[in-house]
Amino acid sequence: MEKNDFLLYNEVIYRIHACQTMEELKPALLAQIKLLIPYTYASLIPIAEDPESQEAVHGEPFCKPRQFESVEKQWVEQIDQSYTLWLSHAVESMVVRDSEVMSDSGRFSAWSYRDLYSPYNIIDCVQMNIAYGNRVMGRLALYRTKADGLFTEREDFYLRSLANHINLAYWTCRQKMTATATEGRSLAQLGRDFGLTRREEEILGLIFQDMNNNELLEKLSISKNTLLKHLQNLYRKCGVSSRWDLLKLRSE
Repeated sequence: MEKNDFLLYNEVIYRIHACQTMEELKPALLAQIKLLIPYTYASLIPIAEDPESQEAVHGEPFCKPRQFESVEKQWVEQIDQSYTLWLSHAVESMVVRDSEVMSDSGRFSAWSYRDLYSPYNIIDCVQMNIAYGNRVMGRLALYRTKADGLFTEREDFYLRSLANHINLAYWTCRQKMTATATEGRSLAQLGRDFGLTRREEEILGLIFQDMNNNELLEKLSISKNTLLKHLQNLYRKCGVSSRWDLLKLRSE
């Protein structure tokens, strides 16, 4: 790594870790990465685990430029067709460069390139799942057009070398968000508002700490069927249909 690149690399790391909230991290992360890895479009998509199906639930994309969000929303809606769906379930952070693992014909015949990205002249994408503590938390994707050219091995290396810093910064901001999100309406207040039992209120609090089903089972020492019944009651009483919607109660 050249001296100037090394100094820039360290500045990028500093700027990422300096973020205190998810609102700060999202734009800062995409802006800082662009200094090392130029791109035309980029997206950051949060991921949570559905407590019943244990499927990865993708949230609202944050994109640069923001106009690209409509494209990524379509991708989320049709994610079952994605050739990298497995990346949303990988509990260890990985980086995948499309032009490295797929031929030109393979990429351009994939539904995402053919139906979604072709109007934007996109020819390459490098993706990374954001994961920490054996839990996937999000997906980062960078896109290049014909005018940009393909991503290089060097840029692939830069993203891989930043992965641990991105994962830790993302996790830290999520933890801070969890710690402060219930200030607007306390857990006890949520319990009263939705008529929750003490056990349901306890489980909701643990979910707000981003515990997955296995962690809940270990913490509560209950059977899987009992946990699922509690979760179903939480969904019904809170008027939600997914874990992602349940987590939104933290900030209401």
